[in-house]
Order: sequence, then C-alpha cells, then structure tokens
Amino acid sequence: MNLLAPDMIPKIDEFAINVLNIPERELMRRSGEAVALAVREATEKGSLVVILAGKGNNGGDGYAAGALLADNYRVTVIDVFSAGQRSESGKFWLGEAKGSGVNIIPYSLDTISIIKTADCIVDAVFGTGFDGDIPASLLPVIDAVSSSAAYKVAVDIPLGINARDGSVKKAHIRADTTVSLSYVKPGLLSYPAKEFVGKIVLCDLSLPQDKIEKKIGFDSFYTDKALAAGLLPERRANSNKGSFGRTMLIVGSEKYFGAAHLALEAALRGGCGIVEFVARNELCIELRQKFPEAIYTPLDIENEENVNIVLQKAEKMSSILIGCGSSVSKGISKLTEMMIKESDSQIIIDADGLNSIAEYSDPSIFSLAKKRPILTPHPLEFSRISGVSTDEIQGNRIGYAKAFAKKYNVILLLKGAGTIITDGKLLYINGSGSSALSKGGSGDVLAGLIASMTAFAQSPIEAVALSAYLHGRAGDELEEELSSFGVTPSDLPKKIAGLIAELEKN
Repeated sequence: MNLLAPDMIPKIDEFAINVLNIPERELMRRSGEAVALAVREATEKGSLVVILAGKGNNGGDGYAAGALLADNYRVTVIDVFSAGQRSESGKFWLGEAKGSGVNIIPYSLDTISIIKTADCIVDAVFGTGFDGDIPASLLPVIDAVSSSAAYKVAVDIPLGINARDGSVKKAHIRADTTVSLSYVKPGLLSYPAKEFVGKIVLCDLSLPQDKIEKKIGFDSFYTDKALAAGLLPERRANSNKGSFGRTMLIVGSEKYFGAAHLALEAALRGGCGIVEFVARNELCIELRQKFPEAIYTPLDIENEENVNIVLQKAEKMSSILIGCGSSVSKGISKLTEMMIKESDSQIIIDADGLNSIAEYSDPSIFSLAKKRPILTPHPLEFSRISGVSTDEIQGNRIGYAKAFAKKYNVILLLKGAGTIITDGKLLYINGSGSSALSKGGSGDVLAGLIASMTAFAQSPIEAVALSAYLHGRAGDELEEELSSFGVTPSDLPKKIAGLIAELEKN
C-alpha cells in the first residue's frame, strides 16, 4: 500500500483542484462526510458532538463534518484559536455549519466543561503538516479531552502525533478512530504513534488513485500481502541454479550453533541458487548432516590468516551474510571491515557483526562499501552503532532510521513492531509480525532469508522488505496454530516457503 508523506499533500490537492477540476470546498465536503460517518458509527443520534476546530483546512473539514451532522446530533464547534477560517473553502463550511444550527463558540477556559460533557469529540485542530510546539493555550484542551470518556475521532492525525515519523509529543490526544484523508500517512503505522491513533479509516476522497500515482511518485510504503506479491521476483521455467545467485553465510560460533542452523535453513528456503556456509569444522560437520544442500568451507574465521581465503571466496558471491551468532570480537570486526571495503557482493550485517563494529570500529566504515550494506539491528544494536539511546530510537523509529541510512549510505532494517526498512529516502513499514517472534533466533531466520533473496533480486531494498513481510507473516500464521507463546524460530523457515508459494499464485 502506498503511503503519503505529509509534504506530498499539497501536490495531491493541487492536482485534484487544477487537473481533475474538483473544487477545494468539494474536497472539504468529502472529508467532512468521512468524519461524520465515523461519528455516526460510534455515537447514537442525539448525542453531543464537540468539534475542536483550528484555523486551517483541518478545521474546515471539522466545520464540514459539523454541518453534515447537525440534523441528527447536538453539535458544538469550539474555535480553538478564535480565528475562524483562513481559506475561502473553510469560510464557506463555517457558514454552512452556522446555517445548519451548529453552535460555534470561541475557545476559553469556560468551554472546558463542554468538552468534558461530550459524547464524541472530533479533533480537527492541526493537519498532518504541523510539526511545531503545541501552543500552551491548548494544554487545558488536551487535558480535558484526555480525561473525557467520550469517543474520540481525529481528522487525518491526532493532535500531538507526527504524521511523518510517528513520534508523539508529551502533550497529545489519543484517538479511538483516525480518518486518514487521501492516503494513509507513514506516522500512523509506526510506533509509538500507532498506539495513539486507534482504528485507521481511509477516505480516498473519491480521487482516481491510478491517475494520482502516475503523476506523483511515492517513496513510502506499507508492506501488506498485495505489495509483497508484487515484490516477489519471477522464477522463469528455463532457469538453473546459476540464475538465482550465490550467497555465503559467515555465521555461528562455538557458543551459538543454533544461530547458524536457523540462518542456513532460511537461506536454503529463500530461493538462492547456491548457499555456501563458512565456519569452524565442527559446526560444518554438524550442519552437513542436516542440510546436505549447502556447500561447506571449514575455516576459523577469527584467525587473521584465513581472512584472505574468505575474501577470495567472496569474489564469486552475489550476497554475503555475516554476524548471526558470531560473538563480538576484533576478528569479526576486521573481517566485516574487509568485506565492506573490498567485496563487490551485497553485504548483510546482522547481530554480532554490528556489535563488533560498534565495539572495535566505527559506523563510518559502512560508507566505504561498493554496494549499500544491509544492516539488520534490533533497537539495542542500533543504539550501539548509532550512539542514540534506545528510548530515543523507539520514540522516533522512522526519523532515526532514515537519518542513519542516509548518513552512512546503507539499507537499514530496524526490527521491532512495525519493522522499518529504509535507504534514507525510500521507506517500507512492515505490516506483519507479532510478539510470537519475540524470541532468540527469530532474527537469524530473517537474516538468512534476506541473504538468500538479495542474491538474486534486482532491488535489494525490495528484497529486504519482502523478507521482513514473509518472516512476520509466518509468525502470524504459526501464532494462530501454536499461540504466541508456542511458536519457535525453527518453525519459521518451512512456513516461509509455504507463504512464498501462496504469493506465487497471486
């Protein structure tokens, strides 16, 4: 699903008004009708609906909703800035609201009592483009709304929520329903904001999406089943193992044998033509018995004398995964650095590969890669390589992920609820996954799958987004069968293969 970044909204409005010849006041009517419908579905006729209206088009949508609700509800609009409406279309709907018998009053501390008695509150204060400080005058309003038991509907975005990056200001409104206009905005689907927007209702304003999408390039996406099916690479009937690339896994250690098992099986299930595994001899012996399909190279990768051997093998690879269960060491850091600087392959760095760089090197090394490295940290690993606290990261996952990816020229997959994938410009928010995946080893499966798919996919970031979706969806389906408690990471690879089969049929 395409997502609409807030700075694209004026382009769509301009296109609708000037090219499609839809008057602005008609767009405002359609917005108001969608908001009114949300109110009707949640609130009985005759209830008191209080609309908090700002002075911009968001407020105009609120006035339109008020005018359309007036026949069946007791509607009061509080003009929170005592400024009326700026646009002619907003002024038109303010007049329509008055003419329909809507009670319109300027905000004062005396109006707080009205908010507290409402059955439904509509937040039409600021639009998605607002990213400033909440005016002090609104703090009593926010407190009153927050303490109210009324059903709360937000127009496009709740007050205090950032539609661009999903961050949440200290002063904010928690909505029960958010009516997203034109398209869903990225911030609505990313944590922490996702906890505050309630049910998201999309109103496309009856705009022809095919025409809009030809005219305007989208750079933000929500990975659902439909999008995932479009990202799946084609496998031609007249192909062979050489058609699907070659990946090398440098994973596992004496302490973490399991990580190697999980990453390797996921890589074998992910469609890559040839999977090569490099590790200590005892690990190769064990895995060869379970996975005879792979090629095994017994090497102590922490021995500096073996670095050149690994680099030579890397010359034949389409992708290379390093770090799953590898342990944190100077040896892993040095090998990762050498891979980054010298290999032409797509490098995927997970877990202890990242931790080793954080401990013994510097993230600036990522900028030296011939191809954008793919980094797959969870929030604590991202904190280590970025120097930003986990609390700050979790408070603005999109913002920190995009900034880091752009600065160091990487593709970053930031794990967690609503996994973020970005190269600094393009953004994918994953639409699958649950707490069933919150277990050690799940990330190893994901990393192995990414290594496999990036070995033959034309677009690395699309392969990462697809891998994240399949991984999360496998957890979702297994959760239905085994519960969120009972799913184990070793259940995932075969389920992922089955999900790929489903996508192939779409």
